[in-house]
Amino acid sequence: MCGIAGLIGWTGTENQISDIIKKFQSSLHHRGPDNKGHWVSKKEMISLVHTRLSILDLSKSGNQPMHSSCDRYTISFNGEIYNHLEIRTILNSYKKNIFWKSTSDTETLLESFSILGIDETLKIIRGMFAIAVYDKKNKEINLIRDRYGEKPLYLLKLKNQIFAFSSDIIAFSDIKEFSLSLDLQGLACFFQRGYIAAPLSIWKNVKKIMPGTKTTISLGKDRKYYLSKEEKYWSIKDNAIYGQKNLYQGTYEEGKKDLENLFFEILKGQSLSDVPLGIFLSGGIDSSLIAALLKKISPSNIRTFSIGFENEMYDESKYAEAVANHLKTEHITLHAKSADALRLVEEMPKVYSEPFADSSQIPTTLLSILAKKYVTVALCGDGGDELFSGYTRYIFANNSFKYFTMGPNLVRHTLSRIIKMFPPEVLNSFGKYLKVNRLGDRSYKASEIIVSQNLEDYYDKLISYWPNETIVSTKNTIKYEFSKELGNIENMMLADQLSYLPNDILVKGDRAAMSQSLETRSPFLDHHLSDFAWSTPLEWRIKNNKGKHILRDILYKHVPKKLIDRPKQGFGLPVNEWIRGPLKDWAINLVDKKNLPKDGFINGELARKILNEHLSHKRNWDYRLWPILMWQQWNIERGNIK
Repeated sequence: MCGIAGLIGWTGTENQISDIIKKFQSSLHHRGPDNKGHWVSKKEMISLVHTRLSILDLSKSGNQPMHSSCDRYTISFNGEIYNHLEIRTILNSYKKNIFWKSTSDTETLLESFSILGIDETLKIIRGMFAIAVYDKKNKEINLIRDRYGEKPLYLLKLKNQIFAFSSDIIAFSDIKEFSLSLDLQGLACFFQRGYIAAPLSIWKNVKKIMPGTKTTISLGKDRKYYLSKEEKYWSIKDNAIYGQKNLYQGTYEEGKKDLENLFFEILKGQSLSDVPLGIFLSGGIDSSLIAALLKKISPSNIRTFSIGFENEMYDESKYAEAVANHLKTEHITLHAKSADALRLVEEMPKVYSEPFADSSQIPTTLLSILAKKYVTVALCGDGGDELFSGYTRYIFANNSFKYFTMGPNLVRHTLSRIIKMFPPEVLNSFGKYLKVNRLGDRSYKASEIIVSQNLEDYYDKLISYWPNETIVSTKNTIKYEFSKELGNIENMMLADQLSYLPNDILVKGDRAAMSQSLETRSPFLDHHLSDFAWSTPLEWRIKNNKGKHILRDILYKHVPKKLIDRPKQGFGLPVNEWIRGPLKDWAINLVDKKNLPKDGFINGELARKILNEHLSHKRNWDYRLWPILMWQQWNIERGNIK
């Protein structure tokens, strides 16, 4: 795993270029502490920068930027190509007597670009990657991001057709020549969803390269560079529609066997490493399946890692330990105290660079700190929920949508107003007698979604932190991509794979791990597995209102059912309690008038109102307060708040 960066069209002095390169390398050091390199072509106004975390071929032969043997291509590459040995076999059949200088997947990529071409290479590679490759013949640079967006890639456009790119947006922040201004649409997206969805970023002139996309920047006849093409080389949406129209033709038992064999194939590729490798093990279905199947094919002892908390509601460690004991892995648990997590709260903007408000960022960072003590690569279960209908909200939304939206608009709006006539704290108290937790909060949420006009609107309201134009005046313009060719649950899965997965789940994992110079790999995000998942009928994924049916059945062959069957817990923290307790003074200070004025980017008066309601137990507003607090803490890190 590595950090990449570069300049395109920069005509400054050698000292300016050298200074920017040094700042890039310093900003990206955590992503690649083992080596740093750069390549500059003053004639073509191209600079490529690289910081290396050595995973395959630990020798200097794997250092980057790297040049192809034909001298046409120069690459700065972040990621892993899991099938690069198979690709070498293919290339050797096309061209005899290839002299391989290393065992790195970077060299494999370069030779494949030279022999097969970039587009053909993208069709056959399996992996996670952010690639910057300069083509000397065509005088263009291609910026390429993997299919699901596991690896980040930011593009900055400056005046006079000058561009810069980087693995981390923080690399642009301390360079005086780069003028950055806040993007209010990005901010609106953050407050609605807790993350900033691609292609938006927190800065107006910085965009995220979209997953599955190749962006080409070409040198024009006027000696200036222009963004000439943005091409989708792989589409999740097209893949989903095709899969649902061309369902798996075999029996369920045949499908189960084919899926298990596919997992074995994927894990053989993703366990390829020249450094120690382990597994993040929660004891849930996804991570337990990865551990169980890798145990079957790995001759070496497997290290697994989990994290536990004092509050039993958020402690999954006992489940992970039970699975680990059954599989006989070398299991290590961090029994974290609240103080351990609280110490990290103020550090989150350093880890995430952009405002980010998924509170499980903290345990993910703690887990990464633990794992890095023992390994350099860790497998994780990211993507299993989105591909195999693991979220309970899919089932809830599908079952409730027709009831919540079946009446006329006037009736539904009237009912919404009636619900809001009752104070939430009264409904919460009444709910205790009915043994319904947070009845008031749930009722008020229902009052918001009951007025939805369609499934897309319904789902948007269901999962949003803040409604559009409530806490900020700008509207979030990023929409979910629902298709008339898919069912309700499939559409929600698609929406999550296009937005929540790459912009929340994968960002959370990548930034937390890379802050510790740890590489994480997600076997569920192999695109062949995606093809299979989308070709399964719904009843293979959901049975008796429980998701991941086919995954459960495979796992039960290797791990006793009693160790796995339990309600989905998630990877969260008692933020609700913390804001009323140890984080109270911190929260009050962040929303104080001096730090959050009435006329700022967000509504300071509303922020203070909901904090007071939360502290007085009138409402449980933790899910709306956390984005505010993370935004303010990000401003402290940027020096905007003293």
